Amino acid sequence: MHMRTLVAAALVLAGVASAQNIDKFVVSGDAAKKVMTREISADTAEKITQACVNYAKEHNVAVSVFILSPTGQIVHSHRMDGQVPINIETALLKAQSVLYTRDSTHTRANQVANNVSLQMRWDKLPVFPVSGGLPIIVDNQMIGAIGVGGGNRDEECAYTALTSVIGPQPPLAGPPPPAPAK
Repeated sequence: MHMRTLVAAALVLAGVASAQNIDKFVVSGDAAKKVMTREISADTAEKITQACVNYAKEHNVAVSVFILSPTGQIVHSHRMDGQVPINIETALLKAQSVLYTRDSTHTRANQVANNVSLQMRWDKLPVFPVSGGLPIIVDNQMIGAIGVGGGNRDEECAYTALTSVIGPQPPLAGPPPPAPAK
């Protein structure tokens, strides 16, 4: 019994020490009761999108951004000038892929790199394994997904925006595994 009390106290303290507060970033009150889930609020989604657009402008790139609820509904989207249809579509595909896999699209890209068999199996799945899609995590709960397309720093744009508005996020995926020796 004493050990359970210590574990419970440690969990409470860990929660108190966290810099994040999920209630600050999600739909709450009567709106939460109506949707019966914890999802990113429109206000937070707009702030993340604006932070990503600011990042893109600072780095002289144009991007398209989609932020989706955990059920796949568009909460906020933005297309910067100069984006062509494929830029917009890939941003949406990246966000949708995150919802399907519950992981970053970069992680999935690393998994299929140099693996033709896996690439063929995934061809029929709704997964777009190209970096630029990230889960939006608060208190270890996914409250949405972001997909950024059209630039050459899509993932960095998304990550910088998330960390500046939400706070700490899971670390980004590393480089893909080396190709097998021939």
